[in-house]
Amino acid sequence: MKNLAILSFLLSFILVSCGDDSSSSANEFNEDSELSSSSSSKANKSTKFSSSSSVKNKSSSSSSEKVNNSSNSSSSSSKKANNSSNSSSCSSKKANNSSNSSSSSSKKANNSSNSSSSSSKKAETVPKDVQNWKDTTEGAIRKSDITDTIYIFDNKKWRVATLPEASLGGCNEKKVNFFGYAEERETQDMTDPRVNECIERTHSSECGNDYYPGYYICRKDYGNKKFYWEHLNADYYDDICNDSSYYANSNEGDAHWGSIEPVKTKCVNCKQKNFDYLENICKKHCYVLDGKWRIGHATECALGFGGCTTSRLGTTNEGPVINTEISSDHVGYEGYIYYSYLTSIDSTQKTQYICWNSHEVDEEFFLQWYKAAALDNDFYFDIYPAECTYDFEGQIISGKKHKYVCDDENLRIATQEEIDAGFACTSYLRYQKKCGTEQKE
Repeated sequence: MKNLAILSFLLSFILVSCGDDSSSSANEFNEDSELSSSSSSKANKSTKFSSSSSVKNKSSSSSSEKVNNSSNSSSSSSKKANNSSNSSSCSSKKANNSSNSSSSSSKKANNSSNSSSSSSKKAETVPKDVQNWKDTTEGAIRKSDITDTIYIFDNKKWRVATLPEASLGGCNEKKVNFFGYAEERETQDMTDPRVNECIERTHSSECGNDYYPGYYICRKDYGNKKFYWEHLNADYYDDICNDSSYYANSNEGDAHWGSIEPVKTKCVNCKQKNFDYLENICKKHCYVLDGKWRIGHATECALGFGGCTTSRLGTTNEGPVINTEISSDHVGYEGYIYYSYLTSIDSTQKTQYICWNSHEVDEEFFLQWYKAAALDNDFYFDIYPAECTYDFEGQIISGKKHKYVCDDENLRIATQEEIDAGFACTSYLRYQKKCGTEQKE
């Protein structure tokens, strides 16, 4: 009996300690109290049965059963205590889950903070005034209200303009062949968009150059139908200095000095210093209509004979004594324009000029009006109108001054032995086995 009472006391103490954990633990504690009270009552009844056990053994047996029942009740209470312990463990798990939930919320908060930081970075790249700007026409440019950066409205949004766009506006269908000077602006986009496209396509580091201050012309890429500002290189100066549409009614052999006047209206935002620069280059160039317009030699514009065209080869004219030299202008990116210019002219003296295509006298301008004396050492002029081609390989060609051999499409003075034989066995003929001496060798 004492053991039962001690067990009941310990069970009550344990349940009281856990009673504040949860509402379910409190309910279990009440149920355990009721069981303890029942056990105590049954214990009292057992005492009564014990006092009467001296009379009847059956009562003693019954009391023993009651004790067993009390013991079962104690076991039941122990199970309840275990359930209470499990409930406490469950509460601990819930607390852990709550902690995890708090950790998850913290992560979400961090992600939200990162997202906010990312948005903040994006916001920093676009000035506030641009964010509030309204849409406008494509290609329109506008200066920032905060900085010196120029923006362009492109593809329905504002973006930082490239260096040429900042000075010349957007390049489009209406501006093709328009040109102008792009001023230095440190805050502009210095990368030609085609450079990025080239890198993405070829993965090559050799994909053109970035923008820098200078002259640009609006061009159209007919392959992908895009428009772009391109450095005004040597080739494009011909379009500016000699507008072929302006001289559309010219005839074969016509020649004139270059001028910017026909295309002055195509110069975007040009100042007088820009016109002076371009005009200075253009006026040095002589243009000749020879099937198509080409840069000619100074003699073709200065002598008044017109151009020395292929149809006029060998023709002669008399004119004043002039002297010329070759020079060049540096334009665009690593570009040079070569031109011939007059160094002197003496109208009091006359000399004979011949329209000729010489590789011997001038390495830059083959077609021009040459002084007859300048062609004394020109073999081709000496045999003109004869030619040296593979059809005449090995043959002896008589010129006005010398006899020549046509050797691999090049003229050379024939030896006396070749002149006596009337034939020369050239390296080309030996290769073709046409000398007749291959078997003997």
